[in-house]
Amino acid sequence: MKKIAFLFIAAWAFVFSMAAQANWYEGGTLHEASALEWQQATDGNKLATAGDLFAVLMQNGYITSSITSQIKGVSDLRRFSQELANQLDDAFQPDPDPEENRRLFANQKVNESAVLIMTMMGWID
Repeated sequence: MKKIAFLFIAAWAFVFSMAAQANWYEGGTLHEASALEWQQATDGNKLATAGDLFAVLMQNGYITSSITSQIKGVSDLRRFSQELANQLDDAFQPDPDPEENRRLFANQKVNESAVLIMTMMGWID
């Protein structure tokens, strides 16, 4: 009986772990957000949003064929999404002066900045 209970618990933990990993792309809410909102967001929200933005552009044919040919599954999409999230983090690096930070980033939009970054990286046709 102990062996069956252990196997059940191990299987449940594995499934829970896989579900948590598989859902990295869910819950992105920053598509229309400002850079100020991006600065305050969780890494998970940033990654999911970057994934959404990348996927929409890819589905609509804006991503270069050299990049789309590298996307074979969700793990490949995650790699590009993480790079985009990292680039947005760099672009939106907060200024130490809160007033200057608001001035610099209040009117910068995540979606517009993502497209600009992806264009500069050569990801967009």
